[in-house]
Amino acid sequence: MARTAKNYLTKKRELVSIAENLFLKKGYEDTSVDDILSASGISKGGFYHYFKTKDEVLAESVAFFIEDTLVELEPIVKNRRMNAVEKLTLFLTKQAALKQSKIRFAKYFGMVISSDLILFKFYLSMCEKYVPSVVKIIEQGVQEGVFDVDFPLETADILVRMLATAPQSHFYSGFINGETDFSNYADSMQAIISRTLGMKFNSQVDKR
Repeated sequence: MARTAKNYLTKKRELVSIAENLFLKKGYEDTSVDDILSASGISKGGFYHYFKTKDEVLAESVAFFIEDTLVELEPIVKNRRMNAVEKLTLFLTKQAALKQSKIRFAKYFGMVISSDLILFKFYLSMCEKYVPSVVKIIEQGVQEGVFDVDFPLETADILVRMLATAPQSHFYSGFINGETDFSNYADSMQAIISRTLGMKFNSQVDKR
């Protein structure tokens, strides 16, 4: 039973990966289910065993992306040898790096925002998965006296929503494709986060 479930998930991820490459190469709207069938070698019946529609493939891609980023980010939160500022700095750095390493992330996110329902699910899932981790970092920082926050949960929710919606900016694709511009964008975001957490501007998280 467990083996069957594992094989099912593996095949599902494989189909999502194939579909992602097609979406990015041809465009989401111009990619058909038949294109996915041809590239994967799976039958139509086999495809519908995993997905009902092409939109479901994209929605699953979003879910896998969030799960994969959490695998990278959770060890930071659980590290008992790091203080809150170090965790926050590494958390933000990793999160930005993961976005850049995702297959041309700006274009990928452009596919997500083409569907209001998938975009809504993306934000909902981001907040559900990320907020608890950020809350832990904020609470640790408050205990250590480096953060001045009265409401950790509410603050974490606002910060995560800010990070999640950043790619919707008209300028975001330009920022993420240029090393200098993206660095400036990331530094500006970190400064906003630092002030929101009641940190001094010359704190560790703001050092260039």
